[in-house]
Amino acid sequence: MPSGYRIEWIAPVTMLQNKYTNLVLWLALLFGGMLRFIPGVLTDFPVNDGGMLLAMIRDLQSNGFVLPSVTSYNSLDIPFAYPPLGLYVAAFVSDKLSIPELELLRWLPPLVSTAIILVFYWLAHRILNSKSRAVIATLFYALTPGASDWLIMGGGLTRSFGILFSLLAIGCVYDLFRGDESKTTIGLAILFCALAVLSHPEVGLQTAGICFLFWAYYGRNAAGIKNAALVALGTAFLTAPWWLAVLHYHGFAPFWSAIHTGIREKTLASLYHTFFSTQGGLPILPLFGLVGMFAVLRRREFLLVFWALLPFLIDPRNAPAIVIFPLLMLVSEGLYYLNKELIRAASETFPNSGNAGRYLSGLAQASLAIILVYLLYVSYASIPNLVAISLSRSDRETMEWVKENTPPQSRFLLITNTGNISPMIDSYQEWFPVLAERQSQNTLQGREWLLGSGFFEYSQALVALQGCPDAGCLNNWLEEKNVQVDFVLAQKQHVSHALIDSLRANEHYDLVYETVGAEIFAFRP
Repeated sequence: MPSGYRIEWIAPVTMLQNKYTNLVLWLALLFGGMLRFIPGVLTDFPVNDGGMLLAMIRDLQSNGFVLPSVTSYNSLDIPFAYPPLGLYVAAFVSDKLSIPELELLRWLPPLVSTAIILVFYWLAHRILNSKSRAVIATLFYALTPGASDWLIMGGGLTRSFGILFSLLAIGCVYDLFRGDESKTTIGLAILFCALAVLSHPEVGLQTAGICFLFWAYYGRNAAGIKNAALVALGTAFLTAPWWLAVLHYHGFAPFWSAIHTGIREKTLASLYHTFFSTQGGLPILPLFGLVGMFAVLRRREFLLVFWALLPFLIDPRNAPAIVIFPLLMLVSEGLYYLNKELIRAASETFPNSGNAGRYLSGLAQASLAIILVYLLYVSYASIPNLVAISLSRSDRETMEWVKENTPPQSRFLLITNTGNISPMIDSYQEWFPVLAERQSQNTLQGREWLLGSGFFEYSQALVALQGCPDAGCLNNWLEEKNVQVDFVLAQKQHVSHALIDSLRANEHYDLVYETVGAEIFAFRP
């Protein structure tokens, strides 16, 4: 058999034929966009979090779009040190188009998150140098369960902008260190790096780390050092109006406090959970991702592997949202490698079969389609879980009652779970200060800018509070922590009946409000 014969029928066989890539890309955008918008359609309120951002948006509007010194959120004088780009976008759009801020927190995050799908394809095409492999990686990003959950929530207003500009910055920096030193590329790299820093604190830090990785991999020469310095100085210059204002108001204290809230001791646990998580019970990403790692390491190409590991060293808490992109590129590499090896084995086993490659190509594409349909199904089936963690109408009615029927200076203690939920992701506790317009003594949001190294000790104390079985435990906690409260609010469906009964029977608590969802007690010390 002539040596060129085998190549003749193997060459066209790929996981995804080039003539279909544009169609598949638009299908990824369509179905990925649907998955990102449906949660907002099924609820009349932003998904999960966003309460502190709502207060900060309104602070910008009431301050004439000048960065305030502190935010009004929860009456704690929290420094307004949060990167403000997404907040300014929402405040400006709400002001100019008369769109309620809550509606923007409901719809802007899924809109930006959908745009990320296209930006990821643009980046993956550069890194993988293959249109078909980039489209496969994009398909997985569009459909993988949980890939965008944190971006479409109310708090995703800042997270989604951060990821969007981070990917754009990474792509431009990649081009820059690979030899495109045009003024346009340098300018775009500076612009997108600055926008990433101005969007989200952790994403800005991760973007800087990944850009440094690209410099270490491609730019360790005189031109690379010069361009890296230009990007760093340009980014510092464009972001200066924000960080200089914060330094003027508060010095470095808020930034120093936020730096000390990283969960360093959970690096390995976060890495393991991210790399070996299952999708609907099937280890799809771990399987193909590990094969992809083997394939690129075999070719002595280390960039994607380093990129997938570095974020866990920088900030383990935020790393999963960052490494999903190199991980999915490795998944695409793994699928491509398995497909190629399968065809090679078939060509050696059936050297005289001219149709073997065609059959295997069809089998590979059918298998890929089945996997993607399964991921689509699992993602769609998980949407009710997202809707369930949003504030219900009953929750909001309770907060409205508090706003209208309690003194403005009232201090509340919120008992909203049994200690099984991190106080940082408890949506009821986050939304209460802005919707009820009363101070919550145990809401954690915003304290990362105040407590520094004491943040996690305080967080654990709040977890212990939620685990209190009776009124006596609450009283002891209040006395031990020297916390003053006027009312205690208990979410009936999320706390134990024994605690509710104990509050009713205790002489220090008078029931003043009751619905099917909550009870409020006036506290008489």
